[in-house]
Formats: sequence, C-alpha cells, structure tokens
Amino acid sequence: MLPEGGTDYRDKLVPLLAGLGYRSWVSTDPGTPDGRGVVLLAAERAGDVRVRRGTGMRLRHLELTGGVLGDRTLYAVHTTAPMGRSATAWWHAELDLIGRWTRASPAPVVVGDLNATFDHAPLRAALGGCRSAAAGTGRGLVGTFPSAFPRWLGIQIDHVLVPAGTTTSHFAVLDVPGTDHRAILTRVHLP
Repeated sequence: MLPEGGTDYRDKLVPLLAGLGYRSWVSTDPGTPDGRGVVLLAAERAGDVRVRRGTGMRLRHLELTGGVLGDRTLYAVHTTAPMGRSATAWWHAELDLIGRWTRASPAPVVVGDLNATFDHAPLRAALGGCRSAAAGTGRGLVGTFPSAFPRWLGIQIDHVLVPAGTTTSHFAVLDVPGTDHRAILTRVHLP
C-alpha cells in the first residue's frame, strides 16, 4: 500500500514491476493529484481478491477482501493530517471509522499513513480488536516521518494494524528515495 499515490504514480511504478505478477488499484480517478490517493498492489499468490473504493474519509481509501484474506478486509488508508480545526475534526471522524472497522469480526488489517502515533488517544481508541504489527518487534518507536530526520527523532505515523492473535515474523522500517516517509515492510501470519 502506497499512500499519497494516484494513477500517475501507479502508471510509473507498474512497468518497474513487470513480470513479477502484481496487480494494482488506485483509490482516485485519473487526473486527481497523487497526494489525494492510495495505490494498492497485490501479488498473484494473494489469490482471487476483490477491491473497491471506500468512502467515509476525506481522502479515498481502498478495501481488499477475498483470496488469502478470506472474509477479512484489508483497508488501505491515508487519514487527514490534524492541522487546523476542520482537519482535526476529519481526523477524529476517520479514526472513529477505523475503530468501527477494527471492532468487526473477523478483525481487519488496516495499513497506511494514520497521521497519528500511539501517544494519541484517538488512535489507541481505534485499535478495537487489532494491534500494531510492530508490537514486540523492538521497532515500535522507529520514526517513519519525516524521513529527513534521524529514525530516533522522527515519529511513527505509518502503521500496519493487525488482528489480535496475529504473529509478526518480520518488521522493518526502510528508507525509500523520493518520499518524506519511510516504508514499513512486514510479514504477518493472521489468526
């Protein structure tokens, strides 16, 4: 999942992945600035997945179901940055929406730029039946933003939330050129 990506970004990325068997989806229509969307990639081994554009957030998100997820949903999101009164209201509403998702059965996977750390009570309240994939890995406080700062000085606002009972076998925060965020690469085994 790539936040702040749209059709233009996806169209430049897909040729670099040629022959690797990835499918891709974009949350926004062509012509929409990349910063307003998310791009989602799925390997062929993910199986027969279905993707739809979600509503309820200021920035469009994607919802993936089926295949290896079964009845579970993976939400690829980018919440509003809480900068200013109206943006903060959107951010609270979006974290409330994530909280409704995480209280569903089966619990979902939520990935993306949540514009929040676990120091923010609204994010902690949104966990429901989920936890951070970083929990127990020793990398829960590695800064993902801004990438110009040292990892110990940045903040972790990019997250992979997984159902309680999930095992994280790999979790890494990676530097990626061309973005002000660091990437998260994780391998999880869902319950």
